[in-house]
Amino acid sequence: MFLDPTEWTWPLDNTVQASLLAELLSQEGIPHKIVRHGDALWGYAEQVGEGWGHLEVPDEFAEKTQELYQAFLESFSGE
Repeated sequence: MFLDPTEWTWPLDNTVQASLLAELLSQEGIPHKIVRHGDALWGYAEQVGEGWGHLEVPDEFAEKTQELYQAFLESFSGE
């Protein structure tokens, strides 16, 4: 089953962003999964339309993840 992009709570733009966020979550002890969109057979061609990927965490870590994710994005935008 594929989720609609509007249902991705924590979308990711690229490999660097995914790696940095994964490291942050690991340091905080938050179990997580990075889901890369697209199909390797087609060179991840769908990434253009769907975005690079998204983050998934267990529900009990959602609130803490949201705080970390928001701070993480703000650090990229310089806010």
